[in-house]
Amino acid sequence: MRQLYLNQAALSARATTVIRDADNQSRYLLVGKWGLRADVLTVYLIDGSLEAEVKQESLGLLPRFRLLYHRQPVGHVSKTFGVIREVLFVRGLNWVIMGNLNSGRFRIFHGRELIANIAPVSADGQTISLEVDQPDHEALVVCLAAILDRWAKHQQRGLNPLKNRGWTPGLSSEVTPFITHQRGPKGE
Repeated sequence: MRQLYLNQAALSARATTVIRDADNQSRYLLVGKWGLRADVLTVYLIDGSLEAEVKQESLGLLPRFRLLYHRQPVGHVSKTFGVIREVLFVRGLNWVIMGNLNSGRFRIFHGRELIANIAPVSADGQTISLEVDQPDHEALVVCLAAILDRWAKHQQRGLNPLKNRGWTPGLSSEVTPFITHQRGPKGE
C-alpha cells in the first residue's frame, strides 16, 4: 500500500492542495470548491492530466456527491444518519467506508478487501495520511477524503452552535438591562 499525505488546512481554505507521497514527491493536485449545487473538486496528476472528480449533486442535511474517474461516472456517495460510528456506502463502486468523523479515522473496504486507510498523522490533525492499496484507487480515495473532511468540519461546527455563532449568554457587554420607568401622578 502506498502512503499519500494531504494538508487538511489547505483543504479547508479552498485552495489548491498538493498531495505528496512518503518521499515528499508531489503526486496529485486537488483543485476546486463546494458548498453549492454543481460545485466540483478535481484531482489532477502532477503533470496536469485529469484523474478524478467529485461533483456535488444536492444540498441539505444529506448531500449527495457523484464520483467520476477519467470523466466516467463510477459511483455516488451520500451522508446517512449515524450516531458516532459512521458507515457510508459508495454506490457503484460497492465500497463501504467505516470510521468516525470526530477522530478522522476511516477504513474503506470492497467486500473484505481493504482499499484504503485514512487517518490524521500529526497531533494537531493538520496532515492526513492516505494509505491506498493500488494506484487506480488513489485519486478516488483523495476525493473521498475531501468529502469526509468536509462532513467532519460541519459536524464539529454543529456540536456547539453558540460557540460558532459568536454568542454566549452572560458574557456580552452589549446587553441592555430592562428598566421600568415609574410614572408619577399626571403632569410629573
